[in-house]
Amino acid sequence: MKILTRIYLVLAILLAIVWTVQCVRWSGSPIVFCMGFFLLLPVALVYLTYTISRDDRRTLVHVIAIPVCLAALFFFGLTALVTEVLATATTNVTTVGKYEKILDDYWKPRGELTTHFPRPIPPQARDVRFSFRRGFLQGGSHIQLRYSLPDKEMSDLYERFSRIKTKSFTGGDMNDHMNMKEGMPTTFFHTNGSKDQKFPADFEVMIFDEVMKGERPEGFYWNHARCHGVAISRTRHEIVYWAESW
Repeated sequence: MKILTRIYLVLAILLAIVWTVQCVRWSGSPIVFCMGFFLLLPVALVYLTYTISRDDRRTLVHVIAIPVCLAALFFFGLTALVTEVLATATTNVTTVGKYEKILDDYWKPRGELTTHFPRPIPPQARDVRFSFRRGFLQGGSHIQLRYSLPDKEMSDLYERFSRIKTKSFTGGDMNDHMNMKEGMPTTFFHTNGSKDQKFPADFEVMIFDEVMKGERPEGFYWNHARCHGVAISRTRHEIVYWAESW
């Protein structure tokens, strides 16, 4: 019976370690913060089982404790899996080193939205920033790559993309652009590094999508959209490649 009691303790410690690792990995996700409370329940239950079996050596205690621990393990595993899925879907990825893998694994199967993105990132690029969110339920997915280039390279890119754009906007964000007369969905400044996700006025936000014809209805008339383009600031010598799907 002492062996079973020690197993309960070891199990409680292992679950507590896994819980801690999960919370540290996804510390920036509000989903994990909420789900963390549910993950603590089986940890507390297994530890409670240990303390009861330590003080009460009757066989009946273990007859009850074993299925309780198994149920706690199942609940913990299921909750951890759900937490992992939700956190992955709702957390922004900003590690530049993951850019090409995400581009190929997630966006390439989605067709033309990212064909204008660079592969690889040019060696002369500076101040490279990256943002990706997979999207979940009503939350859309996006990918955005931002960097600066020497003036000549930036001028060449500006001329190239100006020839294929279907419409462009000066500064602002998706909400501004959609609600304009003859507006279209664009993107937010995800790589800005702050809560302000509007492009400054020196950015020209270009879209490469077919422009909707005719008068727009009142209110928020876009329910789903797949859009892509670039935003360029010739003042800053910066380009932002972007694509959205929601």
